Amino acid sequence: MTHPNSAFVLRRASERLTAGAAALALTFLTLLTVDVRASEPEPTPAKVLVHYSATSFDTAEGTADVYRKLKTAARTVCGLSDGSRLKVGQGIAARGCFETALADAVRRIDSPKLTSVHTKSSRTLG
Repeated sequence: MTHPNSAFVLRRASERLTAGAAALALTFLTLLTVDVRASEPEPTPAKVLVHYSATSFDTAEGTADVYRKLKTAARTVCGLSDGSRLKVGQGIAARGCFETALADAVRRIDSPKLTSVHTKSSRTLG
């Protein structure tokens, strides 16, 4: 092997080693990027305040009014009230969101009369 040839071989080996190290570094940086994205906090869910008083549950009309307000708030939070047309998958997800948000609000208020109205309403929809 002559001297010029060995320089060429060394240079090619060095290039291959550099390319391999660069590929390894790029892979490592890509993995770091994925980890950073995965650890981002989830967005805070939307909230709508519904005003009512404890005396609202003294009458059937008052309870129905609170339930109507809760349904409107759940529609707003879940994107069902703005009149926009949703794709099938979006509509199914929004409907699930609505049902969950409404049931959660009824559970948190913890009024037997409101729970009764919700249960009857759920039976007629399902």
